[in-house]
Order: sequence, then structure tokens, then C-alpha cells
Amino acid sequence: MTINLIPHTPRPHTSPLLSSLRSDLPDLGRLSFSRVDAEAILGQAEIDVTVNEGGDALTRYLDQASRWPRLEAADELQLGRTIKAGTDAQGNLNAAAQIAFDRLVCANLRLAYHAASQTHVKRDELMELINAGNLALLTAARQFDAELGNRFSTYAYWGIRSAVLGELNFLRRTVRLPRNVHEQLSKMRKTTERLRQEKNALPSDAELAQALGCSREKLTELQCLQQSGQSLDAPIGAEDSDLTFGDRLEDEDALNPALAALFADDSALLYKLLSGLTEREQDVIRRRHGLNGEIETLDAIGQQQGVSRERIRQIEEIAMRKLRLAAREQQGLVSPADADKMAA
Repeated sequence: MTINLIPHTPRPHTSPLLSSLRSDLPDLGRLSFSRVDAEAILGQAEIDVTVNEGGDALTRYLDQASRWPRLEAADELQLGRTIKAGTDAQGNLNAAAQIAFDRLVCANLRLAYHAASQTHVKRDELMELINAGNLALLTAARQFDAELGNRFSTYAYWGIRSAVLGELNFLRRTVRLPRNVHEQLSKMRKTTERLRQEKNALPSDAELAQALGCSREKLTELQCLQQSGQSLDAPIGAEDSDLTFGDRLEDEDALNPALAALFADDSALLYKLLSGLTEREQDVIRRRHGLNGEIETLDAIGQQQGVSRERIRQIEEIAMRKLRLAAREQQGLVSPADADKMAA
């Protein structure tokens, strides 16, 4: 008998424990034993398993899983007893238990696919969920208690489903949420859809909170948690476009290019107008209007220049009159001759 399982390349994690929990179905290698050994242990004939090498990983997985026949209830119980009897105190399996373990796992590979397919994710994400489900399948096969008389699929499915939902949380959210929160979000979405169909309109927050049996504050919290993150590098538009989501975000602190050009023109014009003043007038205007960074009072400027506060006010008034006339001349509102007369 030969079993070929799909090899895996585990994703990198800093913790060995997390790495093992996030790994694909382990490569069990090629397990070979004779028909006599198999019949003695399992009471069955040798099963030929040939995996289709074509197609993607999911196609190959489904091809392999479909080649293992389903087990009868009595066969599952027999395998479960063999595994339990062949497991030592450290959890190691003897040869017979290992063969029974492999048989029980391979015959139930469909369980992981079934649980993963219920999430309705894209095909390229489905194998990630199946891998997580298969890890739970391995755990369930080791812990299966045949003495209780339950079908193995009944015992293992809920653990597999839980592992699949946990992996879906890992894949879809930047910030991971506890399992109970995911269940609450799922209940909220189902209740919202039910009320929408009943009323032919989206329910209000008050109606939804009443249907869920929670407070408005709790509902608001769940609605906030329902939002998912978006990568700034996520592409937008056509596949060959280089535009990303981050390129579409506006920097509220950045200066509008049109305004920046306008301010540059105004600054150039202001310094040109100031050049028509005397040095003393320029100094007063710059300090009074904060062109050097800080607005100063008439008293402070007067003390610095050794004159009275009133004299600084007069200098400022004369300088401002000159600037207004120069600005009107720049706009063509007055002629240079008229400007000279008005300044005089």
C-alpha cells in the first residue's frame, strides 16, 4: 500500500508552536506494507492510490481524497480501538496504530474540504483553510474514543470547522478577533439579512439590537469590529495599472498645489513691493506683520530703534500707503506718474 500526500512548505513564523499550527497537512511520505500485514491489521485488501499530478493543489487534493472509500461505522470503531491500543504514554504510535491512524485520516480528507467550502472563499484561499482543517483532523484521529460508539465524522467535524474559521480569521483580518466575537458578528449578519427580507428594508439599529437581545452600545461595538483593514498597496483599477489604494488617499496636511503656486506668486510680489521701501520702513513692516516669524508691538520696535511708539506708527502708515500704491500700479489701476503724485 502506498500513500502519497501533498508536500507542504510551512509559512514562516517566529514561534515553532505557531508554525506547527499553521502548517499544511504533514507529508507522511510513502508508507509501504504488504497485503498480508494490511489484512491482518485492517481486515481489508490493499488499496491502490494514484494521485493525479495535473492541475493545481486543490485539484490534486480532491483527486486524492476521492480515491479513498468511505468507512463504515464498524470500520471506524475498529480503527479507533487500534489507535488507542497502540498509543503509549508519550503519545507515540506503534506500527499497527500508525497504519490505522493513516487509514482513518485519509478516508476522512473530505471533511476538511467540506468545512472549508462552506466559507465561500476564493479558490486560491481554499487550500489554506483545508490545511488548517486537516491539522484538526489529525488531532481528532488521535483523540477519537471508539468506546463511545459515535461516528468519527460526527466527532471530528466541529473541531475541523473551528480550525477552518480560525484560519479564515487569520487570512482576512489584520487584527485578529476572538472566536466568540466572530460568532457574534456572524449572528448579527444573519439577523440583519432575516429582518431585511421580512421588512423589505434594512432594519434600524434599534430593531437589530432588539432582535439580537443586546444593547445599542454593544451593537455599535460589533458594527465597528465588522470593518476590515485595507492594504495601502492594494491595486486599484486594471490589473496592469500601478495605481494603489494608498495613492488615492488625500493628505489633509498637504498644501493644495494650486494654492501653493498662488502663495508663491503672492510672496514674490510682496518682496518686490517691499524693495521699494526704505530699510527702516521694511524693518517696521516685517516686524509689525510677522514676516520674520513673530508679530511685534509698536513699543518693542520703538525701543529697538530708539524712537517713540508714535513715530513707529507714523513710519508704518507711510510704508503701508507706499505698498498700496505700488500694488495698484502693478495691477495697472494707476499710472506710475499718478502713483508718484499720490505718494508725494
